[in-house]
Amino acid sequence: MSECRFDGQVAIVTGAGNGLGRAYARLLAARGARVLVNDLGGDMHGAGASRGPAARTAQEIVAAGGIAEANFDSVATGPGGKSIVKQAMDTWGQVDIVINNAGAVVARGPIDENTDDDFCTDLMVAAGGTFFVTKAVWRHMWDRNYGRIVNVSSSAFLGMNSSAGYPAAKGATWGLTRNLAYRATSQDKDIKVNCVMPTAAARMTKLMGDAISHGMERYYPPESAAAPVGYLAHRDVAVSGEMFATGGDIMRRVFVAVTPGYDAGEGRLTPELVRENFGTVFGEANSTLVLNAYDKVALDRRVDWQAGLGSVF
Repeated sequence: MSECRFDGQVAIVTGAGNGLGRAYARLLAARGARVLVNDLGGDMHGAGASRGPAARTAQEIVAAGGIAEANFDSVATGPGGKSIVKQAMDTWGQVDIVINNAGAVVARGPIDENTDDDFCTDLMVAAGGTFFVTKAVWRHMWDRNYGRIVNVSSSAFLGMNSSAGYPAAKGATWGLTRNLAYRATSQDKDIKVNCVMPTAAARMTKLMGDAISHGMERYYPPESAAAPVGYLAHRDVAVSGEMFATGGDIMRRVFVAVTPGYDAGEGRLTPELVRENFGTVFGEANSTLVLNAYDKVALDRRVDWQAGLGSVF
């Protein structure tokens, strides 16, 4: 079995000063990549800034025989995203891999206690950071016809007893992943964009209480979620637009499916019929996996959806 190597390639890893980002950066560097280690150095709630975390991870990589530079820009603004990519380009002349890992939990408590500013900050760090860094590097990858982007989402967007901002941001990250992957695939570009929802011990997991935090430290160290990202960032990755649950040395596929549903016939569907047939709507048997918007609308064959391929779809 040949080793997954990244010799001659350049990777940007955001939020790489601690936890998962640090594990991703160290794995890529250990396998030959030159790594730009980005971290603003704020706390897990997005407050403050320090050059310490990014510098420390970069120093660890260099001490282990790898090549790395530290970057201290915020991912949460357009200028910050451009500056991150510019440093990598100025230093090494190319960017092959981007791991959009940076995130913060700013808003806390139920939605009616979340401030507008805190909600927006949650969105701008995770979803905005993914957008700004990817936007800054996209044309470079497009013109070179090569790129590997791994966006870091979270199972929080599936629903949990948390604030509203962080799950919303992580859900948006998957939507952006699907959009970018579809656009690149539709133009036959060798740019693969995938997403992970890791479970790993990190600063944020201490908010879950001692019992969960201790269990995660034992079974879900950040390094146990790094290998899947290494594969998704590799030249050999076989898919794009996919989501994977990672952590604990386990990798699982996460996907969207549409049920066969209930068809009342044209012009006949009423709220009462929906109520009476909701079990059929809700049943999971014979569901269809959908990878994009076209797959979903094409389930109804009454419209010539193919006419929109290459434009709408």
